Amino acid sequence: MAPFLNRFSAKQKRNIAITFVAGIACLVAILWILLRPHYVTIMSGLSNKSLGQVQTKLEALKIPNEINGSSVLVPKSQANTARVQLATAGLPQSGYIGYSSIQSKFGMTQDQFNIQVLNLLQESLGQTIQSINGINGAQVHIVMPQKQLFVSQNTSTAEASVFVQLSPGTELSSAQVAGIQQLVAHSVKGLTTQSVSVVDQNGVTLSNSGGVGNVSGASTGEMGIRSKLEQQLQQQLQSELTTIVGSGNAVVSVHANVSFNQVKSTSKQYQPAPGQKTGLVASQQTTSSSSKSTNQSGGAAGQSSSNPNLPTYGTSGNGSNGAQSTKRGSTINYDNNVKKTTTVQDPMQIQGYNVGVVLNASDKQITTQEIAQIKQFVSTTVAGKGAVNSVFVSKMPFHPSTATSSLGNGGQSKTLLWAAIGGGVLLVGAGVLLYRRRKNKEEVNETIAPQALQDLEEQLEQAGVSPDEQMKRQLAKLAKQKPDEFANLVRTWLVSD
Repeated sequence: MAPFLNRFSAKQKRNIAITFVAGIACLVAILWILLRPHYVTIMSGLSNKSLGQVQTKLEALKIPNEINGSSVLVPKSQANTARVQLATAGLPQSGYIGYSSIQSKFGMTQDQFNIQVLNLLQESLGQTIQSINGINGAQVHIVMPQKQLFVSQNTSTAEASVFVQLSPGTELSSAQVAGIQQLVAHSVKGLTTQSVSVVDQNGVTLSNSGGVGNVSGASTGEMGIRSKLEQQLQQQLQSELTTIVGSGNAVVSVHANVSFNQVKSTSKQYQPAPGQKTGLVASQQTTSSSSKSTNQSGGAAGQSSSNPNLPTYGTSGNGSNGAQSTKRGSTINYDNNVKKTTTVQDPMQIQGYNVGVVLNASDKQITTQEIAQIKQFVSTTVAGKGAVNSVFVSKMPFHPSTATSSLGNGGQSKTLLWAAIGGGVLLVGAGVLLYRRRKNKEEVNETIAPQALQDLEEQLEQAGVSPDEQMKRQLAKLAKQKPDEFANLVRTWLVSD
């Protein structure tokens, strides 16, 4: 490094240092401009209370934010995430979600400007909704009410519809659907969540019951609960099996047997008072009765009256003695303690789960022992949620396109990673190549300069003119024909001096 610097004068060294420092400063400034976050407006027209609620939520999500009047600004890279998270949380309660400013061209009418605003708003909302996990595409259609000429005419309200294309096996929860409705409703003035409908690629309306359409009342709620239970268990099993067999090598299906019949039972128990074998005496009744009968003597019936001449015979014993009897009774009524128990069972009873698992046999050879282990693992996992009715595990080769598409973002992230590594290797190789070419060029220049000087001296000796005149002619000729060699020659003379 020192020999290279010694080739320059003090003034040249100073200029090189100034140029180097200025270049570093410019590079830092350019990097700062390029890398600093570009803030965009995501909400505007908010009240002070809504501003505080939105800012508190953004700080909880660790999203940088700025407040500009009644508007909220966040970095452009996090704008979609902020809109979705705030809409899911039901924020803001006033105002509307905004978007980047629109440049109005000269001569544009108000109607043309409004159409441009509406198109950009629909496009921005579609991109934001598409950033939700599980949604591959989204289109938003907004119908704005037309302004009426007369006040007496009926004015219509704003309406919107959202078309979402879901990933295979994805089902939006009721909270996610409500978040989409909140997002769209707070993006348009005068639009309510009830006027926003969400439809998937199968034509099923999701906004009525969080994923199940065309059913009514209680059955809608029951199907939503059953679907949520199945989805939670399916996602848990899918995540755990992905860790075991790899991404895209397992498909899980869950069916929940749920009863929504409410059962009410009542029972009564009779038991004596504490410390007693019998109950408490409620009433007692005692009865007593006695009776006495007397014997009277007389002849045979009908003899004395009908035939007085017949003899009569008397009875032995005292005619005054008779039979006497006594009867006594007692009735006691006891009262026992009565315990009445009414049991009302939860109307939702999980009676069991049926789980089916299909493993990808084309990825690797799966043994019977591994299938049994996976079945035992699934049964143990499901047992923590409720009763296990049945678990079925099988293997079959997956279609290549299906296996590839099931990789999802994981495969894309790996591709980006390898692309970044390849780009880094190319940059390093290009830097090494440029360094070697520059070094070789300097070595060639250093060899060319003495060679040119030697040729020039030989030509001067052969000529008959004076050395000074020959030198001037040869230098002028060399400068015209070979300016690079002439520059190297001059530089060599300066260094040697």
